Parts: sequence; structure tokens; C-alpha cells
Amino acid sequence: MAFCLTPCVFAGLVESEFQSFSGFYRQQYSVTYLGHIHQEVEPKKEERGFLLTHRPKNDGDEVLYQGCIKFSCWDELGKKCRERYAVLKKDYKVEIHDSAETFRRGSAPKLVLQPAGGVVFTSEEESRAHLEKTCSGILNGVKEDSSSSAPSSPDVFAVYLHLPYTGHTCFLFQQEDERDHFLSGLKACIRHRNLDPWHGSSHENQAYARAIRLYQQEKGCYESWEKLLGTEEQVLARQVMEDVLSWLQNQLQSKVKGKKTERIRQWQATVQVTYTLVLEQLTASLEALREECRQTASASQALIRSNLDQIMSSHDFLEQKVRACICEEAEKVCSESVVPYISSILEALTEHIGPGILGMQDTLRTQMNSAFSLTNGQVEDIKKALTSLRSVSLDENYRMVENLSNKLENVKERFGLSSVEKLIHFANLEMEQLLDSAVYTLEQFFQSSTKLQPSQLLDKMERAKERVFK
Repeated sequence: MAFCLTPCVFAGLVESEFQSFSGFYRQQYSVTYLGHIHQEVEPKKEERGFLLTHRPKNDGDEVLYQGCIKFSCWDELGKKCRERYAVLKKDYKVEIHDSAETFRRGSAPKLVLQPAGGVVFTSEEESRAHLEKTCSGILNGVKEDSSSSAPSSPDVFAVYLHLPYTGHTCFLFQQEDERDHFLSGLKACIRHRNLDPWHGSSHENQAYARAIRLYQQEKGCYESWEKLLGTEEQVLARQVMEDVLSWLQNQLQSKVKGKKTERIRQWQATVQVTYTLVLEQLTASLEALREECRQTASASQALIRSNLDQIMSSHDFLEQKVRACICEEAEKVCSESVVPYISSILEALTEHIGPGILGMQDTLRTQMNSAFSLTNGQVEDIKKALTSLRSVSLDENYRMVENLSNKLENVKERFGLSSVEKLIHFANLEMEQLLDSAVYTLEQFFQSSTKLQPSQLLDKMERAKERVFK
């Protein structure tokens, strides 16, 4: 059971942190809004496009996984797992339904998890170690007990999903291939929930990214790119929680009683309630801040447009002056502390990312040749072959890139990196998007060629394949 908490207990601390962030946001909003106006007036030339065509954004209804599972939450430690029906769609949320029947009827899910920042394990020992690490502050001096982090047995296959500040869940499967199918979909959900919110290029997105970087640097953190996982509200809430947790631990450390399992349960319940309140407060504050900046920008729009030439000239003049002041010192630091390590860093990165992408290409080529070899130029057969290519598994290629984490320990120590998780997510997401774009490009060629004779259609699809693999 969570300790009794009210928003007023830490609302002042959250508000203080938000005010520190909001100063940077207002400043950067003005800068990016100016760039937005300048881009409207003098649009830059579009870069040369890729040969691949990107598929339009999906509507989120396509199902990645659905099936019966045994499921338990963090607050049910030691209890028997319940039978549930899990659904993973391309909105990249984890839906837990009471049963397949309630899902088919269109009933609302029993539980919806948004797995941004999530960490997954298939080993109970690794899951328990991660759990105890997050609760280490309230476990000092507590003896081990016989309870486990989640129920399991030798004849089942488990997936443990740990979410930041919201506890963990356990999914149990009877078959290993069923577990692997679910795990593949879950990892896709985590990747997309982590990175999709940052694909936007609006001036508001840019203002937030710059502001959060400056806000974190003021705290001595220079790895802000690694923390940008999830929505803007989630990123800011997790940043604020780092400070709130220190205060919370000092307040409650002496009040948490019982064995290790009970202490973990009490602490997680308290942290979850706290995070929910922090997220709610920051969501409302951030939306109010955005609206304030929009109104301020709108009020100054006419003045900016009428003086844009002078503003940009002053901007360029100031930029040249700043560059002249710092260029020599920056080049010295770069030549001494960065350039000597660039080749070794690139070698370490490409050692795993390169083979992963090449493996993805080989997998697609093999599957494509296999699928097309039996079509004989028949329209319906080619359509089925293209549909089958959408579900090509890249799990083996993803694992090649995931090995990067262990191989970069020396680089991490040398440059003070805490994690390469986001880099791995980016690489795997790029592989997924390359595959999808390749298949979609083939589909576009096929749609424009359905009236051709079988021999002509096969010839055109062969030429399309060569274009895809350029």
C-alpha cells in the first residue's frame, strides 16, 4: 500500500523544477519561431530524395501480436498469474483485455501500458536484479527473503517488462516461439514509443529539444539525447522525478518496514503514485506554457516579418563574431580530445550496425527471391508475395545490433556515456523502416504494372528489385 501523499507535499518542488525548464523553453521558442518564419519566407531547397518510397503513416489498427497469456502486475508479487488476452497494435501500446471475447466485442482494455523507456528481460534473475537496483535506497541492511520478483516455473517462458516509475509486469507463455513472437512485438512497441515523438520537425519540437538539453546541462548532464525517450511530458516528468525521488527517499526511508518483498511493494506503490501526480502536473503546466508561447509569437509575428531582413542580418553578424571568439579554442579541443578517437568509435559502431543492416538486406533479398520465384507473373500471386514480405522477421539482425551495448564498454568509459540504448533503438528502427520502405516501393511498382503481360510484369518487378537494393 502506498504511503499517503498529497500533491501539495511536492508540488512546490515540481513547480520549481518546471520554472527552471520554462525559462529555457520560452527563450528557445522565440529562436525556433524566428527560424520558422524565415523558412516560410525563404524556403530551403529540398534535398535529393531517396530511391525508396516511404509508406504513409499507418492508422495504428494493424496487429503485431494477439494471444492468450498469463499476466501479473508488480503489486501482485507471489500471487498466481491470471489468464488474460494481450494485444499489440501499431499504435505501439500494450493492451491487456479480460479475454479474447471482450476484445472481439470491442470492449475497452482492462489495462493499457505505454512502454516508453521500458526495459525487458526473459530471465527472472535479471529482472529481480534490475528491480532491486531501482529500490536499493530502501533495502539497505534488509536480509534476503524467499520471495521472487514474479511467479514463474521451469516449464514456462517469461517476459518481464519494467517501466520507469510505474512498476513492472510479467507475461508467461507455454511455448518459446509464442514468447519470442510477443517479445518481438513488445520491443517494436518500445522502440516506436521511445523515438516516434521525436520525428516531428516543427519549431515547437525543436524548441523543446533545445530547452531540455540546456535544462539538463545546467544540472551537469550532457547526455540529454540519451534521455529523450517517450513524449515531451514523459521526458520532463522522468527528469523531475530524479530530484523528487531523492527527497522522497529521505522522507520515507525510516518509514518503510517489513521484509524485502514488502518494502519493494511499498516503495513501488509510492513511486507510482508520485510519478502519476508529477506527470499530471507537468502535462498541464507544459500545455499552458506552449499556449503562452504561441500567443506571444502570434502577437509578434507581424513585427518579425516586417523586420526579418534586419533581424537575420544581425543574427548572421552575431554568429560570425561568436564563431571568431570560440573557433580557435574549439578546434584545439576537437583535435586533441575528439579527432584521435573518431576512427575507433566509428569502427566499434559499424562493427555491429553495419552487419545488422547488411543482414537485413540479405534477409529481404532471400525472402523476395523465394516469394517471387513461384508467381509466374500472375497478378494475384505477386500480390500475395508482396503481402508476405511485410512480415519478414528481422529479430536476428536486431540482436546483432543489440550486442553493441556490451562491445562499447571501453567507449562508454572513455567518454562517460551511461548507455547506448537510444543508439541501438535508432539503428533497429532504421532497419525496420528500410525494410518497410523497400516493400512499399515494390508495391508501388506493382500497382502501376498490373495490366502488363505476365512476362512483362516479371521483368518490371525484377528491375524494381534492383532499384530497391541500390
